[in-house]
Amino acid sequence: MTFEDPGAQHIVGGALDDEAWNVRLDGTTAYAVSDGGVRAVSALDGRRLWSVKPQGEPTEDADHGAGSVSRPVFAQIDGKRALLAAFAVTAPGSGTTPDRPLVEVTALDPGTGKRLWTTTVQRPGSREQGDPVLVGANADTAVIRLGDDRHASSVGVALGTHKAAWTAEGFAAKFVDTGVTVGLADANGETDGGISVQGVGLADGKPAWTYDGPELLGATLAPVGVGAGVFTADLDPRAYDERDGAVLLTASTGRPPASYGSARTAGLSSLTCLWDERGTTVCASTARENGHKRVFALDTTWKELWSIEEGDGTDRLVPEISTAWHGAVYGGTENGPVILDARTGEDRAADGGITPFAVSAYAGLVRTPAAGIEAYRAIG
Repeated sequence: MTFEDPGAQHIVGGALDDEAWNVRLDGTTAYAVSDGGVRAVSALDGRRLWSVKPQGEPTEDADHGAGSVSRPVFAQIDGKRALLAAFAVTAPGSGTTPDRPLVEVTALDPGTGKRLWTTTVQRPGSREQGDPVLVGANADTAVIRLGDDRHASSVGVALGTHKAAWTAEGFAAKFVDTGVTVGLADANGETDGGISVQGVGLADGKPAWTYDGPELLGATLAPVGVGAGVFTADLDPRAYDERDGAVLLTASTGRPPASYGSARTAGLSSLTCLWDERGTTVCASTARENGHKRVFALDTTWKELWSIEEGDGTDRLVPEISTAWHGAVYGGTENGPVILDARTGEDRAADGGITPFAVSAYAGLVRTPAAGIEAYRAIG
């Protein structure tokens, strides 16, 4: 409920260099990945535990920026937990053979940083530039995206053989859940057709389902949480459509949870949900018609537990939600940081000191424009 004094934070990504970093908090360790390497930093004292760079020659024309750097991905490989990372590398040419851009995939022991294995896979023919984004994995396959929402390809890498198992041109993979890779289909750079939300099989890259909705100009997809099995999609139809602008969908089917239904999201322009890993999903939404903001919680049967909404007569400020973890909801209002009870919605603490985007039993992570990603020790 409380974190150490702001003057005692520890930088775990960014600010120390010019590279863009993305960080995942796991217990007392912050694992940070950039296009130039991966490192483990103690979230308790800022001590660097280990650091690993690509084995190959890093590609110089990488797409810098936080949006192009994936979070560290964990997978169970041969019964052991491994940290996966992907990098843009270049195989040097010789004679009349030009340089060859590749994707390097490496599996590391998260405790020591020791390489378990490293492999390279071919980039799809039209994706010679840009950072590979590792979007997720299970015990058998890791999925990498190259390109953006309008012009992308995705590759499945078999973790047993260390080779590319499939390539999906025009598919922008976003995340992995319940044996499915969810992303945007028809992201092939063409201007005469729209895109769609699609799930493809993790093992073979073949379409498993396509969302039954309007033709889209774009969509923002966000998993609710690792293993939660659901995700939110903020949709941008090609033409005005009475159907939902934001939906909650099941990763395995592309349909709303049976007990929730699309009617529950009617009239929303945006929807973001977070799972607290203890049975509560906390959501923040914006109404399309009047822009009213609302924060609410759902149990495992998708029954609503509580709600805070602008103009609901309770005279409560609607918080901006940053994360949820083990029965606590973290966010902020004009009064500063606040922590809510995930089951009741009541204020639990208003003096935690920070508004973290990730929390463990030991620390919280915060993004700041000047310092990058900082870790604060939990003290109460």
